[in-house]
Amino acid sequence: MLPELYEAAISGDFDLLMNLSGSNHSDYILNQKTPMGNNVLHIAARHKQASFVEQLIYQHPSGGSLLWQEDYKGHTPLHTAARVGCEDIVRVVIDYLRSSPHGDIERGRLVDLLRKANADKETALHQAVRNGHSSAVKLLVEADPTLCDVSNCDDESPLYLAAAQGFFDIAELLVDASPLPSPSPPSSSSSKGPKGMTALHAAIYYTPQGHDCLRMIVNKRPHMISEGDDIGWTPLHYAAHFGKVEAVRILLQHEVSTAYLLTKDGATTLHIAALLGHINVLDELIAFCPDVCDSINNRGQTALHSAVLGRQIKVVKHILEMPNLGDLINVRDKDGNTALHLAALCRDYSMMNILVFDKRVDIRATNKERLTALGIFDDHEKVGLKAAKLQYLLEAWFCVHDMQDRVIKHVKRLEKQYGEERSSISITTGSMAYPEKFDTSKGCAHDNHLLTAVFIATVTFTAAFTMPGGYNNIGPDQGTATFARRAAFKAFVVFNTTAFCFSVLAIYLLFDLSLTGKFEPMGMRYVHVAGVSIHIAVLGMRTGLASELVHLQDPSGTCRLVVGGLGLLVGNLVFNRHIRAGCDG
Repeated sequence: MLPELYEAAISGDFDLLMNLSGSNHSDYILNQKTPMGNNVLHIAARHKQASFVEQLIYQHPSGGSLLWQEDYKGHTPLHTAARVGCEDIVRVVIDYLRSSPHGDIERGRLVDLLRKANADKETALHQAVRNGHSSAVKLLVEADPTLCDVSNCDDESPLYLAAAQGFFDIAELLVDASPLPSPSPPSSSSSKGPKGMTALHAAIYYTPQGHDCLRMIVNKRPHMISEGDDIGWTPLHYAAHFGKVEAVRILLQHEVSTAYLLTKDGATTLHIAALLGHINVLDELIAFCPDVCDSINNRGQTALHSAVLGRQIKVVKHILEMPNLGDLINVRDKDGNTALHLAALCRDYSMMNILVFDKRVDIRATNKERLTALGIFDDHEKVGLKAAKLQYLLEAWFCVHDMQDRVIKHVKRLEKQYGEERSSISITTGSMAYPEKFDTSKGCAHDNHLLTAVFIATVTFTAAFTMPGGYNNIGPDQGTATFARRAAFKAFVVFNTTAFCFSVLAIYLLFDLSLTGKFEPMGMRYVHVAGVSIHIAVLGMRTGLASELVHLQDPSGTCRLVVGGLGLLVGNLVFNRHIRAGCDG
């Protein structure tokens, strides 16, 4: 394109354009384009030169034909004017085609231009909506209301674009301008979006600031409330998923039946809210539809099952506290699993504790594999205080259904751990003679650990009252330790206290086994924990006593670090070897 022609279009200098075109080369000049395929009308529309466009199409014989030319992306000058929001140019083009002396309106050329799509199958209306130009949108839909039904290559209708981008004033314009859908089918392409979504799905995203738009759509297009997308999710499902309580309320006020609709995965809105932990949505659904709590998904699971699977402890507690939901507690799904079974399968010990403490929960319930929650729990590698506490609670409900499985699992565990050559265990003969070496070796390790722990506790307890250097008998510090202000004495107190605490912990862990004499794998796990505690106690006792002793013998501190370091190193190596030998023995 000639530089002078380009400047004339940018500045809106129509006289310069006419001087350049002349009488013999007018078509040649006007048909010049930029490297991106833009003609002189594209350039003028981009810079909102409405007067230039109006003069060119009305006064130049070839000006009107430029309206149909496209750039490299298929945009006409009307696309460009709509994209930049120049309503004056949009109005000029529409009025020109309406008043064409050549009968363009009769041949539908106005409609053809308005519906002309670019490479992305977008009309000028899509461009105006996408960029939020409400004035241009109003002019276009007044000229051709059926533009609202045209979708681009991504299946986005203008109404969906407006809702998806939060242009709620434009969305209302389009709803008012678009024709009402026929009763059958109850859907309209004017609200169409990608993946089967509608404008109402998109409006859910912008709540709470989009509540007015949401109310407007459900009031004027109520059929959208029950329309599902490609995965069967209605707007209510999405509102429940994101915990948008007000949106849930607005939708249910217009159509409560959507609360019972299933997604293609077989979930209701109640299941989704329970799975994601939205208690407020849960309450809102039950308030509008009291019997929705009886909903089950395609696996036969209730909202309580979903809450357990989602590890939503607060939701589980909330459901257990609701008297009208008591029937859900022991409902079994298609596999026969109750909520307690699922908690055991998920290894969620906190959830299991909550359910076990509820008297209404049937702890002895079995699934289709004839397993109780205890039977499932026995398969776990149980570690920690929560697991031990839960083991105790479930053992109290040990029933006949668990007998055979417990025997088989226990025998297999022993065979795997100690080898068949070290035990003569037979289920078929009923012989269960455990090797003597197993009991005696483990019992010996247990006794050694308990004796060591008691010794350390006694020594450290005595040392706490027999202070090195004695006590002050006079002055303001009367009754306090003589060396209380020295760093070595403070280190002695810290390490001595540490040794005492860990030795008492070891005694506590070993005391129960000393009464029963049963050294099962579950119990032996605590023997190892006690061994580590004793190890720490010995290190604390040795370090505390050594630091105070060396300080008394060497107040200057010259050899304190050397002797103390060597003592710690040698003692640690010796005790590590002792502990390892005790555990292996």
